Amino acid sequence: MAIKEKNWQVGDVVTLPRETKPLKRTGSKSYEQCIGSRYICIREASSEQRGILLKVLGKMPRARIMMVGGQPFTKDDRAELFDSLLYYSYPFPDVSDIREVLDILLDNNDLLKKFEDALMHVNPRSRFWVSDTQKHLLVMKRALCYDSKTDSLLAATSNDAPYRLTMVYFQDGKLTW
Repeated sequence: MAIKEKNWQVGDVVTLPRETKPLKRTGSKSYEQCIGSRYICIREASSEQRGILLKVLGKMPRARIMMVGGQPFTKDDRAELFDSLLYYSYPFPDVSDIREVLDILLDNNDLLKKFEDALMHVNPRSRFWVSDTQKHLLVMKRALCYDSKTDSLLAATSNDAPYRLTMVYFQDGKLTW
């Protein structure tokens, strides 16, 4: 998607228009990934690296995450169509994306304050859902979380509620997600 604004500064609150990508259709249900709504710029774009917009979706228990097309999916939003339902999920980042974000957020109190002010609370020394999965019961998959304290991937327990983040990269007027 091409965008008009391309010079977002660190700390800017950015509202992106909704954009979707289809994942799967099963009978009368369709599943799509989406971006949109409010993000905070945590890194400016340059000729050497993409800028990063980050959205904190809060903490989420394991029970709310399902697998769609082999990927973690949550029903973040839905649309009732004439004869079907359409479910939307913000994409889950991979481990390298989470590490990159945490390197930026860790010990950056000004940026963390921006998230607090935007009512997107986050603790960089916590656990975070990632797109990585693990086989469970031979054929089923389950989402994993990244523990920033131990720098490791693990399966969340049933009482655990890791943070959920989603991000959009930007550079040269283009969004990547």
